[in-house]
Amino acid sequence: MPDNQQYLTEARAKAAAFDAEREPERLREAYEALENVVPAQEGNPAARAAVRRDGLALWLRLLHTLDQNLDPAFDPADVPATKVQPPPIPGGGVPPPGADPATIPDPKARAEYQKAVAANRAKAENYRLQNLLRQMDERIAPRAEGFIRTAFAPDAADRAEVAAAVGAVVKNAARKAKLLKLVTPD
Repeated sequence: MPDNQQYLTEARAKAAAFDAEREPERLREAYEALENVVPAQEGNPAARAAVRRDGLALWLRLLHTLDQNLDPAFDPADVPATKVQPPPIPGGGVPPPGADPATIPDPKARAEYQKAVAANRAKAENYRLQNLLRQMDERIAPRAEGFIRTAFAPDAADRAEVAAAVGAVVKNAARKAKLLKLVTPD
């Protein structure tokens, strides 16, 4: 059975892979590895504190990554076209949507069509990414909050540790306030 350090290492690697690939699946793999991190399983108090600190840092890194990559202007109703309509062919006829650019005889019209196809492809990729990131946020945020509630007590030392970590990593003011409230006594 893997231990906490193996799960932390796996989560770090998957988070770094997301940074390189921008593939949300890596975030899922990172949070699934982190879900297996249980500081209380560490018998040695110093090891327990280190696992707790490292787990918190990785959960916060995932949240910060989401905040950096989520586009606040994203409109889920602005769906990309499945295929781009090419320009009419001089002398008659309109190729079907998604036609091979080579079928456009006019070089200027072909270049504009290729540009439109590339723009739509980029829009489709961004649409996919933003939707998946929102799904990841719905999964990661509650799990990160659960880790904080479970691993940290609302005492002064734990509050200070969480506050320092959150302050150093999380830049989104609303998220920061929500996380800090988790260890603030009522």
